Amino acid sequence: MVRASPIVDPDSGRVMYAANVFEDVTQVKRAQLAEAFMAQASRVLASSMDYGETLQRVARLAAGQLADWCGVDVLNERGQLERVAVHHDDPGKLALAQQLDQSYRPVLDQTLGVPEVIRTGVARIFNDITPEALASYAHDTEHLRLLSQMGIRDVIIVPLAAPTRTLGAITLISSRTRKRLTEADLDVAIRLGRRAGTAVESARLYTERSRIARVLQRALLPDSLPDMPGFEIAASYRPAGELNEVGGDFYDVFPRNDGRWMLVLGDVCGKGAEAASVTALARHTLRAASMLDTSPAAMLELLHRVLRAQEPEGQMCTVCLVLAGSLGEHAELTIALSGHPRPLLVGPGEKASAVGEPGTVLGLVDPITVSEVAVELCRGQTLLLFTDGIPEAARASTRSAPAPEQLSARVHGLALQDMLGELEAAAVESAGGQPHDDIALLGLRLAAAGGGVNSNGQ
Repeated sequence: MVRASPIVDPDSGRVMYAANVFEDVTQVKRAQLAEAFMAQASRVLASSMDYGETLQRVARLAAGQLADWCGVDVLNERGQLERVAVHHDDPGKLALAQQLDQSYRPVLDQTLGVPEVIRTGVARIFNDITPEALASYAHDTEHLRLLSQMGIRDVIIVPLAAPTRTLGAITLISSRTRKRLTEADLDVAIRLGRRAGTAVESARLYTERSRIARVLQRALLPDSLPDMPGFEIAASYRPAGELNEVGGDFYDVFPRNDGRWMLVLGDVCGKGAEAASVTALARHTLRAASMLDTSPAAMLELLHRVLRAQEPEGQMCTVCLVLAGSLGEHAELTIALSGHPRPLLVGPGEKASAVGEPGTVLGLVDPITVSEVAVELCRGQTLLLFTDGIPEAARASTRSAPAPEQLSARVHGLALQDMLGELEAAAVESAGGQPHDDIALLGLRLAAAGGGVNSNGQ
């Protein structure tokens, strides 16, 4: 940076000399550029949980500002090196890098290059690489030919360093036609490797937790709904919250020894692993109780005692039980509720009607009160069971959202699974696209002539 100032004759006012000050600001400028680059890289790394896509964007950024080439290798689940990103502005050069990766993929026992950096966790810089050095590194003449075409002058390899382990390596290559890679570039690359390693580790953990949550969620719900002779049955389930959270709603449908069927819809307080344990306990306790041919009220009483016996205390849930038996043109239903929203009987008309008597939440206080209510389901009607995610969405709406009874009547006449889908979509829309509570729906109808039909909306 140069500053020039005139020296003026005080008598004539004429410029006689110029004073020039020369200042070397290379280090300051490099530091500014490095911080700007790291700020951009940090934004890219925080933009997505898809680490493959994110690292490709980081490679493009580094190849544009630090070097000519940038490649990223990671250790996959089998412990093998995998190239997840590579970039060069020239498509021909990019194709050359891809050919090298396919034909001469590094293996972890190699003494130089990416494998060495991953094993040791120590960054390396190689300047002014000679043809002789390339020849000693190459596996054969074809490998040497491809490496020579890259025009390599300087190479930096830094570990992709997570807090507790090395996940891979970032490679920067500068050709002889561009600026040299220096120790200052090495420092920036090391910082990039640390931040990228932390981002990759976080993304992997998030993905693994999400996978475990999906597996656990499927284990807490029936794989499919059974065929109910004389009935049509459908279910829909939408968990709220983060992808790696297990929802607290559950449902089940199973036969009884007396030929009737039991429908279960419940809502456990909370989310995550603790809620999942209560969900599993509730679902299997109710199945076991039903095998004893006990009444719905007795089943809920047993579940309440089991929850009260658990440690820690305070594990509670709400449940709706429906005992169904088909009698041809109508079905006799017995409904028992414990703190759960009342089911709706949807039929022709402007408004659906709520059925059943509210009862006491299970697992909270003794004693509980549960009433069994007999309801007749006629042909052309739908019994709709739902968790409080439906009314909660309506209450959370900033505009005048219809109540569940009005929503149900509005979709009367649709196929059963379509009806549940419309109700779920309306609830999600009322909640602004982000419902704060899980939404579970279970629908029951008398089947048309020809037998039972089931549909599962998981």
